Amino acid sequence: MSREIKTDFEGLLSFIESYNLRYLVSDIEFKNSVTQQHKKYYAYLVYLAEIQDYAGKKNFSNIFRMDQLSYIKESCSDIGTCFFSTFHGSYKSAKLLLRSSIETFLKGFSKDEIVNIDQETSVYCMFDNIKKMKFFSEDPQMLSLFNKIHQAYKLLCRDVHTATEHNMANISALNYFPTFNKSEAETVCKYIFDLVPCYLTLLLLKYNDQFHKFHHKNKDIIMTSIPKEYRSRINNIE
Repeated sequence: MSREIKTDFEGLLSFIESYNLRYLVSDIEFKNSVTQQHKKYYAYLVYLAEIQDYAGKKNFSNIFRMDQLSYIKESCSDIGTCFFSTFHGSYKSAKLLLRSSIETFLKGFSKDEIVNIDQETSVYCMFDNIKKMKFFSEDPQMLSLFNKIHQAYKLLCRDVHTATEHNMANISALNYFPTFNKSEAETVCKYIFDLVPCYLTLLLLKYNDQFHKFHHKNKDIIMTSIPKEYRSRINNIE
């Protein structure tokens, strides 16, 4: 038995030694998928870079609480790791990370108003409490962004709970790992394409004053990922 285990382990080491993703660069479908995801992820990174710059200058109290930043950064980290997972054909893992990103984003976004939101053990109650915030309950536009995030979360939960056969990750994929799957990549890409603009739009509207102090080039990068119907409101030109 130990001989078989040793042989298989040596095969694993050989796989790791020869592992690379170079072949994906020439795949047009892969590049198109990565391009869309990168644009959104980069905008989110730029936003956080600006926020951290202000935090370093001790002007952070003008934005939001320091403990909020930790959650917002983690939500971005989850998006980045999800993005990286798609390179490796790990699509179910990518979806689980997106679910985590939603939870951490909403906790960070709402923690200045719902101080103990991070102690809420029921995700259902967490969404319900956040939805009741004045920011969402009194503004149809804001509520539509929240509902879009909530709907994405519900769909992602199907993968967490393996709701149907469609939500299963076929173990035969290990024989071809990593393998780019256009359909699966598009699904993950659509989630990122929907979620990050919602995150950024909510942050720019709730903490609007600080956004206008960002470097103009960074503002332009961020605004390319904001839905057009919200841009004039963010720029205070309604």
